[in-house]
Amino acid sequence: MPQFPSVEWFEAVRESANGDSQFTSQGSVNCRMGVKVDAAAFAVTFEGFECAAVEAVPADELRDLDFYIDMSPAEWKELLDNIAANGGSDSAHTLNTLDLTMPSGCVKSHDELRRTAFFQYQLSLQAFFDASAKVQTTFAS
Repeated sequence: MPQFPSVEWFEAVRESANGDSQFTSQGSVNCRMGVKVDAAAFAVTFEGFECAAVEAVPADELRDLDFYIDMSPAEWKELLDNIAANGGSDSAHTLNTLDLTMPSGCVKSHDELRRTAFFQYQLSLQAFFDASAKVQTTFAS
């Protein structure tokens, strides 16, 4: 079972999402997004109808991505547990809802124009994370 957050976990979700019609039916996605969990940072590259690559990156390289999602380990666990319990996120746990309801939002960017890619691709990105419902996930204690 892959542990969140890790490249192994993102690779398992990438494999799950790329074979999932719910993800591919949302349309093409062309962006490089990041995920930040405390000091850990990951770059996720989407090209066309697939997640093309995932990699661990130094946190200061998040500035080079279109945007990144920054949440605490507890917030990520709540999101991923909700997705696993429901086979996908409920309306209170979508990335868009979390960004709107968290005091400082969770979608960050060093370039506001590039941050708009999140809103353009949010349904596909949500479907990507919803594909984690098929990945048995463990969390660091």
